Amino acid sequence: MTSLAYFAERDVLMAEGLDTESYLHGQISQNVDDMSDGESRLSFLLEPKGNIESCFRITRLEENRYLLDTEPGHGELLHSSLERFKLRSKIEFVSQRWMMVSVFGDRTTVDIPQGLLTLESPWSGVEHMDLLGEDPLVELSECGHDEYERLRCRHGLPVIGKEFQVGSIPNETDLLSLAVSFDKGCYRGQELVERIDSRKGGRKLLRRIRSDHALSAQEALFEDGQRVGEVLTVTTSPTYCGFASVKGDVEVLTTEGGQEVRCSPLSEVL
Repeated sequence: MTSLAYFAERDVLMAEGLDTESYLHGQISQNVDDMSDGESRLSFLLEPKGNIESCFRITRLEENRYLLDTEPGHGELLHSSLERFKLRSKIEFVSQRWMMVSVFGDRTTVDIPQGLLTLESPWSGVEHMDLLGEDPLVELSECGHDEYERLRCRHGLPVIGKEFQVGSIPNETDLLSLAVSFDKGCYRGQELVERIDSRKGGRKLLRRIRSDHALSAQEALFEDGQRVGEVLTVTTSPTYCGFASVKGDVEVLTTEGGQEVRCSPLSEVL
């Protein structure tokens, strides 16, 4: 693939202070205390009762200094929620709006300017990295929005505000393997995650879908004549791919008109 760059705004929260590592470790769903400098991980921040308040990437910059980045418009809630529980912990949060450059293709051909954070991607089956900074300048051919959405639907992850919302149940996102640690101590909202996981997952699951026939958002999906899901996001040209919310673990669905729709976990590429 010829290297392409997709530019998008990103809400950024800088966290630093003597108690930063221990405080974040006790608040979010991901392990923090075993991260190395430059390492990034996906995580949830949950309400005390267990529903999602935020989904974000956390990057360790150095000891007790971390950067959290999330979708535009979702940084304010992440900031205010972390502030609300810090009490006397020695940690300061600073919110900013940065730009993210998603680079697809051979990274060895990319001249990365100094001062940009290079973040590894959890996407499957495609060469991809994210560059994050206040004003990143990268000389690459630009990837259009439709092309980026096709790459995200085939290889990437659902995002908060699109495929799942504030208040959703984390177990229904199919992101637990990436965003939740099951071997850490207590964190906010842990009880709901553990209880539903012990019952073999959530009532619904986010799935990757693919079809030769046109689909539309909110379109119903069926198995053996029973409605079991709904299209959430789908590309506008063939082959049609996207994300759906589906009850149960199925591989083949149909539309109301009987057209076949392939279905798979997010870890697989259709």
